[in-house]
Amino acid sequence: MDKDIFEGCARGERLAQKKLYEKYYGKMMAVCMRYAHSRDEGATILNEGFFKVFNKISSFDIENGNVEAWMYRIMVNTSIDHYRQEVKQRNIKEFDTNLHSYDTDKSDVIADLSAEDIIDLIQQLPTAYRTVFNMYVMEGMTHKEIAEELQINEGTSKSNLFKAKAKMQELVKMKFSVNYKLLEK
Repeated sequence: MDKDIFEGCARGERLAQKKLYEKYYGKMMAVCMRYAHSRDEGATILNEGFFKVFNKISSFDIENGNVEAWMYRIMVNTSIDHYRQEVKQRNIKEFDTNLHSYDTDKSDVIADLSAEDIIDLIQQLPTAYRTVFNMYVMEGMTHKEIAEELQINEGTSKSNLFKAKAKMQELVKMKFSVNYKLLEK
């Protein structure tokens, strides 16, 4: 079935493109949401990614390639490209903030978090922290690879990851303290 859809997409057939989009929408949206600040931004990245998929589909070897892995890589790269554009447009300057790590019982806290909670927390991170966090934690990239990909110093990548983790701890603590206060009432 994928072969017929891919061949139709390569010919520019709208129905085939619609079928491919519908088939992989959920999985690819999940990838984009890890990098996005909001659902709207995730949808924008997803649509940019599918545009690239449709433009490059004729060069993909359907017989020997893994469609999902190929599309996944395009979505990650599109997310990174989106980050780069955002940085250039806003001319964001890196600033230091003193984020304190908090002692929490991590096993209990993590067990209480749903996938939606985790995505929500990741989306609350500043763009630079969120991007490095995703690339390191979710994609398994090294700081050297991240630095090359984002055109930043390796030390900046390490710093952003450290700050992202600290900010995540702060957000988790705030989330649970609010939830516990509501339960006490």
